Amino acid sequence: MDRDRREDVRRKRLLLGIGAVIVLIAVVISIILSRLAVRNVDTKAAVDAIRAMEGEDVAEIEARIQEVEKQERLAEEEYKNRPLSEKFAYAAIMGDSITTGFLEYEVLDSSHVVAEKGVHLSELEEMIGTLESLSPQTVFLALGLNDVSATEGDTGAFIESYQAVLTDIRTRLPEAKIYINGILPVQEKAIEKYPAYANISSYNEALAAICGEEGITFIDNTELVKEEYYEEDGEHMKADFYPVWAERMAEVAGI
Repeated sequence: MDRDRREDVRRKRLLLGIGAVIVLIAVVISIILSRLAVRNVDTKAAVDAIRAMEGEDVAEIEARIQEVEKQERLAEEEYKNRPLSEKFAYAAIMGDSITTGFLEYEVLDSSHVVAEKGVHLSELEEMIGTLESLSPQTVFLALGLNDVSATEGDTGAFIESYQAVLTDIRTRLPEAKIYINGILPVQEKAIEKYPAYANISSYNEALAAICGEEGITFIDNTELVKEEYYEEDGEHMKADFYPVWAERMAEVAGI
């Protein structure tokens, strides 16, 4: 069935291509005739061009369409496969200790990452100042895990703090497009150590809801996290995770 659909699409594209050639021929003829009506010119070159176009067979037209499509695919693949340094050329990520992995593993440099271990939402004034100095067009936030413990399940207090951060960023960077990463899931061993982490999903639901109200894109990275990405503490991530995460953010933001 898929093959039939692809063949149908190919035939439609072919017919569109043929139609475009026919329309072009008609336009050329119309222009030539209109000019002949007002002055006497040598029409041999134009007539020859029209005859050449009329002489093209379906196979030639299809080959041209296929070549154009091939070049479009190659250009799209080349664009998608740009290095992260190019994709994040006008973007920055601000976050906590998990975000510092972008720097520690040299996935991105300090001109694109503002992060600090153990930071809470109420302690970001200096970091937001650093973010402002970078003048990013796109801002990715990766915050909140430390506040899950600090607020002990009070998602209302958490969202209030997060909204204050958003207001500050918007005031300093009014033209920047903001994206919010959900809090990454942790392993059971981390929950045993910090029971409040059992509420991470509730915090993410609250974040997603406020994003909907604020017109901000929420990035749920849950499905990206695999067991082999976790460090021994069941909370932080190994080097292999960071390029995957960065690519996801770039894809969502279209950068």
